[in-house]
Amino acid sequence: MIAFCTHCWTEIDAALDLCPNCGADLTLDSRTYGEKLVAALAHPLPEARVRICWLIGENGIRLAVPDLIRAAEDDPDLFVQKAALESLAVFRDSRSIPLLLRISKSDNRFLAATAKKSLRAIEPATNSPALERGP
Repeated sequence: MIAFCTHCWTEIDAALDLCPNCGADLTLDSRTYGEKLVAALAHPLPEARVRICWLIGENGIRLAVPDLIRAAEDDPDLFVQKAALESLAVFRDSRSIPLLLRISKSDNRFLAATAKKSLRAIEPATNSPALERGP
């Protein structure tokens, strides 16, 4: 079975205890579950990054908010960006408002709609009317 090293993301045999690429001992990973999820945002497969964004939100991994902001802004995959925007709504963290406002006004209607939905989720928690409501 194929797996990925959780340190360098090289494809490896799942039965290995040591990564042949970076030498990491995969049995001694002392990072927390949340730290591993944040690190997994660098996974080479976009569909894995989408799942990771969802898992971060589902598990309330608040330490990932800055990384989700970066993923929403910089990830080359549109679906990863969307998943990051959706997870940001879960945290209702005011640090994401500038990014959400910017994306909500972008020409990309797919991401703009997601950003607007996330802003609506965040507004009540921050008492900030960040998004003007239309008729």
